[in-house]
Amino acid sequence: MNKKNSNVLALKYRPNDFKDLIGQEYLVETIKKSIQLDKIPNAYIFTGIRGVGKTTTARIVAKMLNCTAFDKDKNPLLDQCDQSLAIAEDRHPDVLEIDAASNTSVDNAREIIENVKYSPVMGKYKVYIIDEVHMLSKSAFNALLKTLEEPPQHSKFIFATTEISKVPITILSRCQKFDLRRVDKLTMFDFLKKIISLEKIEITDEALYMIIKAGDGSVRDSLSILDQANIFKINQIIEDHDIVNMLGFARRSDIYDLALNVINNQLNNILIILKDMYERGTETSKVIEELMGVINWSLKIKINSELLNDNFLSEEDKNFATSVDNVDEGQLNIFWQSLMKGYEEIKISPNPHLTLEMVLLRSCFLIHGNSNEVQVEKKKSEINVTFDEEKTKKKTIKIEDLEVKTKNDVSITIQERIKLHEDFFQFYGNEFSPLMASIILENCEIVIFNKDEKILKIHAKKNDFPGYSELNANLKDQFQLTLIEIDSVTLLQDLKEIRKQELIQKEMDTEEFKKVLAKFPNAKILDIEEIERNNENDG
Repeated sequence: MNKKNSNVLALKYRPNDFKDLIGQEYLVETIKKSIQLDKIPNAYIFTGIRGVGKTTTARIVAKMLNCTAFDKDKNPLLDQCDQSLAIAEDRHPDVLEIDAASNTSVDNAREIIENVKYSPVMGKYKVYIIDEVHMLSKSAFNALLKTLEEPPQHSKFIFATTEISKVPITILSRCQKFDLRRVDKLTMFDFLKKIISLEKIEITDEALYMIIKAGDGSVRDSLSILDQANIFKINQIIEDHDIVNMLGFARRSDIYDLALNVINNQLNNILIILKDMYERGTETSKVIEELMGVINWSLKIKINSELLNDNFLSEEDKNFATSVDNVDEGQLNIFWQSLMKGYEEIKISPNPHLTLEMVLLRSCFLIHGNSNEVQVEKKKSEINVTFDEEKTKKKTIKIEDLEVKTKNDVSITIQERIKLHEDFFQFYGNEFSPLMASIILENCEIVIFNKDEKILKIHAKKNDFPGYSELNANLKDQFQLTLIEIDSVTLLQDLKEIRKQELIQKEMDTEEFKKVLAKFPNAKILDIEEIERNNENDG
C-alpha cells in the first residue's frame, strides 16, 4: 500500500495496484488474466455502491494497459513504471478522466468521438474513463454506440456508475460488466486495523465495529468516519460513545431496551428512554431505522440460529437474542409493520420526536391490545405449505344473495357498497390509524356508514374480531355503532372481485368484444380495471 502526500485517509490509502484493492478478488483475477492473454474488451463498465473502488479500479486498469515494466512472468510492475506514475499523478496525455455529471450533452460525446481516432501520444492505449456514466443524456449515449462497438485498436473505454439501471441496454451490451461488491465486515476490519497501526490511532474494537456498520461496506465511507472520529475523540482512545455522539446514532443498549419494552408493554419505560435519547440529541430517524434493523434481525435469528455465530456480535447482542427467543413471530411482524408506517409518518411530521413516541406506543397497543390480532398476524407470518391450494379455492358468491338495504330500505349497488368501505377507511385512517382501518376491513362488512349522521352498522362473523375493541373505544361516544353477528359476511375484497366480474361480463357483451371472438373464439378477459373520470369537461 503506497501512501500518498495527503492528510485525508481515504486519499492517502487509495490503492495504486490491484494487490491493494480489497474485497474484489473475482474482478482482479478476471481483468489480470484478460490482459495477460491479450483478450481486452473494447469497454469495461464498473458498478456498485459508493466508495467500493469503481474509479480506483478504472485507473488501475488504465495503468495496466499502458504499463511498460514487467517481471519475468510478464506481470506488470506498476510501482516501477513511468507510465503508471504519470497516470497516478494525472499528467498522462492518453488517459482522460471525464465526469459525466458535468459533461452530459451530445456535444461532449462528439468531442470524445473526434478525439478517439488519433493515436496515443505516450502510451500503448488511449483510455477514456467516464465516471457516473448514467448521467449522460440519451443523445450522448446514442452518439457513443458506434464508437463503442468498433473503436480504433488503440482506444479503450472504462465506465463507472452507481446506478447501472439508468445505463441503456445498448451500451451495456457493448461493455464487459463488473459488479463491485460491498466489502464484508471481516475484510474491512482487517483493512482498518492496518490503517490504525500505520497511523498510530488508538481505538476500541467496539468503536471500530460501529464504524464498519456505519460504512455499510464502503471503504471510502469507513475511512472518512475513522478520520472524523480521530479528530472528534474526547480522550486519547476512540471509544464507541464517540462514534454514537459523532454520527447521531442511538446507543445499542437504548435500542434493545426500547424494543424489549415495546414487546413487554412497558409504556412508561418507553417514554423515559425516548426522553433521555432526545435530550442527548439522538436523531429520531436513526432511532426508528435502528429499531427496524433490530426487529428484522430478531426474526431472522428465529429462522436461522447460525446467525448468532457472527464474530462481530457483542455480549449485548447475544443477551438481546436470548431475550427475544420466546417472543411470538406474529408480534414481531406487527411491530415491523407499525415501524414501517411510522417511518413514513416521521418524515412528514412537524415534530418527529412526538411522532416517534406515538409510533412506539401504537406498536404496544397493536401487539397487546387484542390477542386475536397477534394470532392473525402470526398466521400471516408462518409458512403455510397448502397456501397455493387454499388460494385457488375461491368461494362462489351470487350477486343476488348480496342485496343490502340502507336504513330507508333502499337497495344499494355493489359500487355503492365498495364506496361505503372506502369512505370508512378514509375517515378512520385520518382520524385514528390507517393500519387499524385495514385490519377492521379485513374482518367485517360495512353495511351503513354515515359520517354526518354519526351512524355505523357492521356485519361480522363474531363480535370480538381483530380491531373491534379499538373501534368501539374510539367511536362509542361519537357514533351510533351497531354490530350484527352473521354467518355470511362479504368483505371489501369480495365486493371488489364481484364488481370486477360485473365489468368483465359487461365488456364481453359489447359488440367490439364479439368481433374479437369472431376472430379468436377462445379469447377471454382475465382482468379489468375501472378508472375514475372527472365529470367536468376538461376542455
